Amino acid sequence: MVIFDDMITKHQLFFWSGICGFLTLLFSTSLNGLLVSFYFVTFLIPVILGTSIFFNRYLVPKYLMRGKRMQFALYLIYLAVVSVYLELMVMILAFIILADYQFSNLGSIAGDIYILTMVLYIIVSIEGMVIAFRRLKERDDLIANLKVKLEKEQMQEIVIRSNRKNVPVKLNDILFIESMADYIKVHTISETILSKEKISAISERLPDGFVRVHRSFIVNRDQVGAYDKETVTVGQHEIPIGRKYKSQAVNSLESLNHSSF
Repeated sequence: MVIFDDMITKHQLFFWSGICGFLTLLFSTSLNGLLVSFYFVTFLIPVILGTSIFFNRYLVPKYLMRGKRMQFALYLIYLAVVSVYLELMVMILAFIILADYQFSNLGSIAGDIYILTMVLYIIVSIEGMVIAFRRLKERDDLIANLKVKLEKEQMQEIVIRSNRKNVPVKLNDILFIESMADYIKVHTISETILSKEKISAISERLPDGFVRVHRSFIVNRDQVGAYDKETVTVGQHEIPIGRKYKSQAVNSLESLNHSSF
């Protein structure tokens, strides 16, 4: 059970900072100025934050999203009771520390438990919608990435721009790709094609069968004859493995079950 997963992020800090600012302005109309309102918010915000974390990161994913509606409703009632009780404790604390034992000094907003409860659950609902939107976006991004990956894996050829012409090249014919600054050399079984394209750009267009082993080289994993931790042999060419790419390159090449160690 993990309640605090992904709790503290840049977006969460921005969200809760905005909530603190909003509440400070809201309660300043009821209390005596911004400073007193800020102190009141420092008492109240842990209750709101705790309620939101428990509701949005525990109750919803563990019970509501799994169809356990009875348990969800029961724990929601418990949460509502506890949160109202804690808000009453906040009001008592504010009554003693901020209001000089004068209930009228709390004003019509800070001194009304119904308004405080409504504010609490409005904020909890807003954060719930923000979390749902972010997760929906993450899911859409994941689906889009999987779709792109699937399309790459189904590719049979790639189009290389060479001498102002589009040249289709079968992926199985490519031995390796070599970077020459702003140009690349695509070494195939039968020829070498020169193209004004950066190696990082063509790397993004290639399927997973092509492995970046060096800042200047991409090899076709299916054309690798042998390799060790320092070099890869493709045809008659021995290609160095760069330190930056060593771990990922060797792991990818090992999946072919080449025995070179």
